[in-house]
Amino acid sequence: MNVFATISFIAFMLCFFMGNFIYHKNPESSLNRTVAILCILVGFLAFVEFEYLQVVDFQTAYFWLKISGLWPLVPALLLHISLIFTEKKKLLRNKLTYIAIYVPALIITIFGMSTPLMLEGILREYWGWTYIFPKNSLLFILMSVWTVICIMISGTLCFLHYLKSHHIERMQAKYMLAGLYLPLLVSFSSDFVFPTVSVRLPEISMTMSTIGITFISYGIWKYGFPALTAASVADEIVSTMSNFLILLDSQKNIITVNNATSDLLEYAKNELEGFPVKKIFAEEDQEKFIFSGDYLNTKKGSNSMNMELNFVNNFELNLKSKKGLEIPVIISKSFIKNEEGLIVGIILIGNDIRDIRSVENQIASALEEKELLLQEVHHRVKNNLQIISSLLSLQSNYVKEPEDLEVFQNSQNRVKSMALIHEQLYQSPNFTHINFEDYIWSLMNYLISYYKPNRINLKIDVKDIFLGIDTAVPCGLIINELATNSIKHAFPDSMQGKIEIGLYSDGYEFELIVSDDGIGFQEAVDLETTEHLGLRLVSALTQQINGTIELDRSNGTKFRIKFRELKYAKRI
Repeated sequence: MNVFATISFIAFMLCFFMGNFIYHKNPESSLNRTVAILCILVGFLAFVEFEYLQVVDFQTAYFWLKISGLWPLVPALLLHISLIFTEKKKLLRNKLTYIAIYVPALIITIFGMSTPLMLEGILREYWGWTYIFPKNSLLFILMSVWTVICIMISGTLCFLHYLKSHHIERMQAKYMLAGLYLPLLVSFSSDFVFPTVSVRLPEISMTMSTIGITFISYGIWKYGFPALTAASVADEIVSTMSNFLILLDSQKNIITVNNATSDLLEYAKNELEGFPVKKIFAEEDQEKFIFSGDYLNTKKGSNSMNMELNFVNNFELNLKSKKGLEIPVIISKSFIKNEEGLIVGIILIGNDIRDIRSVENQIASALEEKELLLQEVHHRVKNNLQIISSLLSLQSNYVKEPEDLEVFQNSQNRVKSMALIHEQLYQSPNFTHINFEDYIWSLMNYLISYYKPNRINLKIDVKDIFLGIDTAVPCGLIINELATNSIKHAFPDSMQGKIEIGLYSDGYEFELIVSDDGIGFQEAVDLETTEHLGLRLVSALTQQINGTIELDRSNGTKFRIKFRELKYAKRI
């Protein structure tokens, strides 16, 4: 058998195999499809070369050599491939680009196959039948110029892309250059350049083109080129993402799941695909909750769902694993629509939140323990203050002097006012702030029951005011001092009167008013220098809360104290 014909037949087989390989590597890629077409064309021309090299008679050889006139389409395809590879999207969107690439090639091909302008004759050489090199043929010159132009443009585009690219893209460009253009240059020299100087060599165009396609195929296998498309990237992301993903059809049946879903639920993919999504929900009403309101307007037909969305981005629910284990997850849904806006699929994406739930439970448990601890602390402080108050009360039984007894009683009341605050705190759901209206009522009820004044009316005007412990303690002591002073000294000889306590806030500062309509102070009082311990204590406590105090003696006694709540200081 003719060795050269055998080589051409091997080239034909390889081209068809590699064309199939490249196409199925990524059939969605325009580059893959165009390279596959090139492989088929070169493979066909290699088969044509095999036929005319090994036939015996003149007529059959001439027929096959005429068919080889399809060659001008090869450089056109190479130019098209280079535009796709170098991402000349603007040119590729223009129809004139395709006219400029393929119309000259088609014209040359048609004239070459239908007229003797390209093939003036054939002769038999030692490697088989070949064409007689045409002389002064305009069509042959045009084909040669056309081939050179396509090679130069394609090579320049790929070389510039090679210079600008990095890493894997540079390797891809290298294989494109080696696979598409170096073989073409070699075959162009053997088939066109040498014959012009009367040196005839066996035609190696198809063989070298096959070698070039082999370079491209190796690049595809080695570097995943040119399979890097949006679709392939999306598939890779979905398969490797840590979030679970479930794709449903319009009837809420599972089409597919990613690896994370299989790992989470311990199902194989084929155990979920085709089943209703309710299979993986721990409770049936969870499915209804997720999809409630989605199909308010439903046209008849499995793929014709129009909807008015009651759209909720995220849901917290439980999925059920193959072993029946309930898994808390946060899940979101989105819809896939066709061009008419009808739902054709649903995507569910979510995360396993077992770790988050565990941390939340630990935090809740720690907060509960903290609340119990604070409650116990305030309770014990209140009890200790109550013990101190009781000790003062017992000790006062042994005090004979009225002035000394008054000191003990005042101290006892001060301790009691602080104890009431801690009592309010451990009874309150908020361990940092207390309802000050409740506190004032408790304090005044205690003072009235302690001193048992006659014919004194009490009015308290405090609404929805809460104070932190750092502000509540000094305020409580201030009210205790001023109210005690009014009860003991403002209404002598069972005089009838009224004590008013008000606390107001404008959102910026507080105003505390403690007043009575008793006899009042007979002389002006300097709160900072007075010998009265209670009033000096009021002045000091007012300074402690960064407040100001005014005394009005025009009609009884009225203390007006303005202050802002102290910021709660962090203890840690």
